[in-house]
Amino acid sequence: MRGYIISNYFLKALSKIFEVNLEDISLIGDDDLVNIESFKRTPTADLEITLKDANKLRIEVQSGFVGVNDIKQHKVLEAKRIFKTDSISSLAIHFDLFNGQVAFIKLDEIEDDSVNWITRQQMEGQTVFNIDQNYFTWKLTETPPLLNDIFADKK
Repeated sequence: MRGYIISNYFLKALSKIFEVNLEDISLIGDDDLVNIESFKRTPTADLEITLKDANKLRIEVQSGFVGVNDIKQHKVLEAKRIFKTDSISSLAIHFDLFNGQVAFIKLDEIEDDSVNWITRQQMEGQTVFNIDQNYFTWKLTETPPLLNDIFADKK
């Protein structure tokens, strides 16, 4: 549910990062705030953005508030499936509210052997990997970066 709340809160910043209008950002996730019974834990991304070139990009919005910054394995597997079947890339945007930083991770490009998968008991035994500090490229006290600037030095 935090992903839904955070994605709504930061919609204007996301529209600046991706250089699109708010109308180009669709909420596609299964999370909602209608009632607790309607909340689901699924691998569906939170947002889908129609970019200037008409391509689509799925966004998984996450947040942490105790300094634990993980990506769940089922989110990576879903991103790879969507890329394979629909040619839509997926990006995780992780807001570390504890440290005031934001990480950007291309989920569909994660190689299975490139991360250290662990099981976190405090996350209901889910398999995750910890986000490397190098992915945190935006401080919330600064102007949101443009997407091209975020990945410019990672090419």
